[in-house]
Amino acid sequence: MTYRNVIRLAAAGMVFCACQSDSYKIKGYASQLKDGDTITLTLEDQQQKILGQTLISEGTFALSGTTDTTVFCRAYLNSNPLSSVSFFLEPGNITIELNPYPVQSRVSGTVLNNEWQKLNDEVQTLGDKLIKLAEASARTDAKDRRQLQSIVDSLHREISGCIKSTAQRNKDNVLGKYIEDNYKEPEFK
Repeated sequence: MTYRNVIRLAAAGMVFCACQSDSYKIKGYASQLKDGDTITLTLEDQQQKILGQTLISEGTFALSGTTDTTVFCRAYLNSNPLSSVSFFLEPGNITIELNPYPVQSRVSGTVLNNEWQKLNDEVQTLGDKLIKLAEASARTDAKDRRQLQSIVDSLHREISGCIKSTAQRNKDNVLGKYIEDNYKEPEFK
């Protein structure tokens, strides 16, 4: 092997290693929150395990680090923990839009988080319809309530279908495994 080939092989190895990075960068937007407020990053199922903290500055925040595994996390506003977003912390660039509760916060940037947000958007849309039907049910007679109940049942089935479809599309990754481990499909009549 010539000296030139050794250099090319070394350069190719460095490029390959750079592509296999275990670093993550979170770019956050919090335009509706106060500058100086603290954002905390924790494991979703062990919220006492703090992975990082940062401050909002000019409506933005940033966190970065390394992870050798994908974990389900939560980023929240210390002064109001309900202002939060759950997402998959994994290598790559993750974007978070953190909003004051009850406005839904959002996540994007990686394949898993894009799929996760898509599922959340679908469930939120169907959930909003359920809430409107429940409100309408309180103002109707028994006959109309039975009809509304049929629509509610249909929406519940649609929500379940969205969740199962997302799990199936992601059966070979962490999102699919997360749904499989945590979602119990209701028994429909």
